[in-house]
Amino acid sequence: MVDNKALFAERQKRYYDTIALRKTDRVPIVPMVDTFPIRYYGAKMEKAINDHGILDDLWLRFHEEFQPDIGDTPYFINGFFGISSILDFRLLKWAGHGLDDDASYQFVEDEMMLPEQYDWFLSDPSDFMFRHMFPKVYGRLAPLAKLPPITGSYYFFTPYIWAALADPDIQDAGRALAEAAQESMSTLGKMAHYHQALAEAGWPLPQGAMTQAPLDIVGDYLRGIKGMLVDLRRRPEKLLAACDKLLPHMLDLAIGNVRISGIPICFIPLHKCMDNFMSQAQFEKFYWPTLLELMRALVAEKISPYLLIEGVCDTRLPIMIRDAPPGMCVYHIENSDIFEAKKLARDKVCLRGNVPASILSTGTPDDVRGYCKRLIDEVAVGGGFIMDTAVNLTEARPENVKAMFDYTKEHGAY
Repeated sequence: MVDNKALFAERQKRYYDTIALRKTDRVPIVPMVDTFPIRYYGAKMEKAINDHGILDDLWLRFHEEFQPDIGDTPYFINGFFGISSILDFRLLKWAGHGLDDDASYQFVEDEMMLPEQYDWFLSDPSDFMFRHMFPKVYGRLAPLAKLPPITGSYYFFTPYIWAALADPDIQDAGRALAEAAQESMSTLGKMAHYHQALAEAGWPLPQGAMTQAPLDIVGDYLRGIKGMLVDLRRRPEKLLAACDKLLPHMLDLAIGNVRISGIPICFIPLHKCMDNFMSQAQFEKFYWPTLLELMRALVAEKISPYLLIEGVCDTRLPIMIRDAPPGMCVYHIENSDIFEAKKLARDKVCLRGNVPASILSTGTPDDVRGYCKRLIDEVAVGGGFIMDTAVNLTEARPENVKAMFDYTKEHGAY
């Protein structure tokens, strides 16, 4: 009889020891699953993402069939579209909501904060979020833009603030918040149930929190790519001040969620640091300092930063590896040269990746095995390597996914 508790402990130890650069029995394989189980088991996207029972079943079936070394959860983006639907969330499109009923979700990026609104954000981020960002990002919360600033309520005799709540549109926004609150509680309960079932089946989760580099928050959600790139030259001091303002919030977010989950690993996807987004000097001035400070603060709390380094960051990696707190960080390489990164990363950071989506989607099992062999031969040497995809498994051919799993487990022993 399989001892799932023992399996859980074995998998978790292999994963944590690899991050700490300790040589383990073999290379762990921990792919980014995304919507692969939905497509692989023949479910319809729109139906699956709106039924947590279906999601749970599909993900548990994937684990039982493929036996990854660490668990995966649908409760990252795919499990929260009910809340997004209630509030009419406008930074995503998903199946049945702006996209065909069998499409994967897509991010929508726009200029949500105008240049002249930097001062508002810098002086009072909470007021800015509540009376500007929420109305922009959530269609049903648009009436909140009518609210007066609550900073006028210091002496408490402020009937004009409470009178504003009599507006029928604002009351409707309040009802939307109440509906979203109920849906959130329901979804969180289902998420906890799935995570418990996953643990009982022998799989720990890969991370306990997510946060972002401060400049990515500006570029992803506030100013957009174009606005952020313009600000690098026209408003450098405002941009730096915004990053400094965001840093403690990004740290608090990470620490708070790690304390809730008990998993001392924080996922940090990097979006705007690619070689072709900004110059090296701009990277070193605007992007890296606050990200590095965030990483060091996490390590001080005994939390491992897990960076998903998207795109090509070949000119960035020497600095990012040089400055990394040793034996604590995971660098997931997408399209950067992982083989060159290994030469720099010895005794510094754990590397993760990077079987290309092109091979998994259009190649053959032999192509996959050939790339995995090179990763094991060159990047896994000495430990500190996790086999993963470059991006995710969404469009991967099932036979190629099986080849990646089988080859890693058969030939990944140290």
